[in-house]
Amino acid sequence: MTPGKVREFLVSRDQAGTRLDRFLHNLYPAVSINRWRRALAREGVRVDGRPAKKGVILQAGQKVAVAAALPAALHPAFPQPETGPLQIIYQNAELLAVNKPAGCHTHPLRPGETGTLANFLVAAFPELVEVGGFGPLQPGLVNRLDQATSGAVVVARSQPAWERLRGEFAAHRVVKEYLGLVEGFLKAPLQLAEPLTHDPADRRRMTVVSRVPGARHVLAATTRISPAAYDPGRDLSLVRLTMRTGVMHQLRVHLALAGHPLAGDHLYGATSPSPVAAAGFCLHCLSVTLPAAAAGSGLTLTAPPPAWAEAF
Repeated sequence: MTPGKVREFLVSRDQAGTRLDRFLHNLYPAVSINRWRRALAREGVRVDGRPAKKGVILQAGQKVAVAAALPAALHPAFPQPETGPLQIIYQNAELLAVNKPAGCHTHPLRPGETGTLANFLVAAFPELVEVGGFGPLQPGLVNRLDQATSGAVVVARSQPAWERLRGEFAAHRVVKEYLGLVEGFLKAPLQLAEPLTHDPADRRRMTVVSRVPGARHVLAATTRISPAAYDPGRDLSLVRLTMRTGVMHQLRVHLALAGHPLAGDHLYGATSPSPVAAAGFCLHCLSVTLPAAAAGSGLTLTAPPPAWAEAF
């Protein structure tokens, strides 16, 4: 076995009779059995101090030693560490909050993809690869934003913190406030509580449940929309959006339903061009307010408004 840290595992009575490749897969389920079989042809795993073959049948009391770096080397799905822009807006021992730039994916959509917020996070905080529940491509991430959306993203630094924070999000006890530029003049605040589902005609889109007869996947969604400013020359409104739910594309669908799609959001019916030089719409997660149960005390994580909002 190559020099370096080693992790040892004692085979229990319940595990006796298990093939070594299956035993290793049970320990590290993110690594496929086939990958473990190929790894066993090389140095990196020993049974009772001796190199082992993939077909070894383990006996109770045997010791399996695995090079500590081997599972990560075999796992292609963790984001590759990459130095990049990382604006930290809050940090303590349990969580981070970062300001994601517009145009940047929150996490890779496939193994090997780079240039995402998750790539930058694991470069600065390698321990995040051990945290989360959305899958290995989303280390530590508690919430996610569309590529075109900027703003506050919350990241847990330990598994207990992730589970606690996700519990608060799932219970709709976390308040998220956004800024957006929308088409038309919004005269007064309004609230929409239309549940959403995936659009069966276009897998890229979400839609309101009332438009999909017999929809099975129904997601509760409530959005409050408040006017902040209006530009009559461009017929655009700056709005504040508040929600506790967090359904995919929720704000975009509800704004379009209200007759005020995000300017430049052609997927949801906008007719105007993007109001910024870069393609895409203007949406920014301004703040995430965590309840006391999630943060030890009530905590509001605020991402500075982008230039398009400050200049409006």
